[in-house]
Amino acid sequence: MSEQQHDNQPGAVSVETPLHYFLGRSSGVTPAGLVVCEAPLMGHLVIRGNVENVNFCAAVEDALGLALPRDPCTFNTQGSTSLYWLGPGEWLATVTQGTQSDVIDAVTNSYPSDASVVDVSGGQTVVNLSGSAVPMLLQKSSGYDFHNQNFGQGRCVQTTFAKASALFSRCEDGSVDLIIRRSFADYIALWLLDAATEYGCRIE
Repeated sequence: MSEQQHDNQPGAVSVETPLHYFLGRSSGVTPAGLVVCEAPLMGHLVIRGNVENVNFCAAVEDALGLALPRDPCTFNTQGSTSLYWLGPGEWLATVTQGTQSDVIDAVTNSYPSDASVVDVSGGQTVVNLSGSAVPMLLQKSSGYDFHNQNFGQGRCVQTTFAKASALFSRCEDGSVDLIIRRSFADYIALWLLDAATEYGCRIE
């Protein structure tokens, strides 16, 4: 995330997303079969604890308004908040930017023992892939089998994306969210523009 001052508003700060300089770029045919849209900046929190402890689960649910997903490779979402299963005893929460401290305090104050909430917001961003070319693009991007039986609505998986890594999740509208490290953002944007040229790709 970069910051710059507006010339006409001294002291004002503009916050740019990692893909800011790729917005509006496109490749291949039009209309584009793949639309890449970076979400507004969000808070990202890694939560660790014992899912068998009802007090821990209650503390997280009270703080986020969502139950912890217990089944591997699943996620729960409500409004702008989502909870992704990452592994036994580990989840990723995405929340409205600026509310991270409130969530951390709510969980750790309600259940201070054997729970960890770490803010990793500065290192990640969310990119949404939509359009008719998404299935073909997913096949190109990874060795994982993204067939609907393995990757239907409400499913998430951590796997490779080209030569990077990402957390994939299938949204209700059939599009796919990628949660990626911000250090991979430029590489992934360039890879998408190249790999989806035959379908048409637009970044917005």
